[in-house]
Parts: sequence; structure tokens; C-alpha cells
Amino acid sequence: MYIERGLWRRRILENWRSYLAGVCKRAAELLGEVRVVVFGSVARGDWAPDSDIDVLVISPAAPDDAWERAAVASALREAAGEAAPLLELHIVKPEQYLNWYKRFIDVEVVVC
Repeated sequence: MYIERGLWRRRILENWRSYLAGVCKRAAELLGEVRVVVFGSVARGDWAPDSDIDVLVISPAAPDDAWERAAVASALREAAGEAAPLLELHIVKPEQYLNWYKRFIDVEVVVC
């Protein structure tokens, strides 16, 4: 069981771009103008077997309301398919990205 789970995680982490294609499409449907960025260990290429996939969804239409943000996150996880459990989603407005996240991200990969 542990070996299978580890192999599953490895497959997803090695192929993360293919899973995020669906996230990009769904994010654009829900939010219109959107930029999806991966950061953290996956972006740096030094992920470990216990890594997650840090995903920043940047859009002027990002909901302020936590419940609405949760609904968007749920739809994006559904679009990610089997990779959903590994996603660490951050849904933010551009100013939140610039004023907070950008200061702490060392490497980012723009997905769409």
C-alpha cells in the first residue's frame, strides 16, 4: 500500500504540468482573466516524495468571500483529477500577489 501510494505521488509530481492544464482551463471559465503559477519545491525541481504542488491562481475576479473562494477551489480541484489531493491552492487578486506572495516566492513557473 505504501509503495503504491508513493509511486502514485511520484507519477503526479513528475507530470504536474499535464494535471494543471485542466486547472487553467477551469480557472479561466470561472474567473475570466487568470494567471496560474506554480511555486515551491515543484517549481524549483527539488520536490520530495512528501511534497505538494503549490499553485497560485491570480485573477482580478478572485472572490473576497471565503465561501466563494472555497467553491472556486473545489471546482479547480475537480479539474485537476487525481492530482487534486496534492494541490495547495492559493486564489488571490493581483495586488495580493504583488504585496504578499511575490516577496516570498523564490522560483515560479507560469502555467497559463
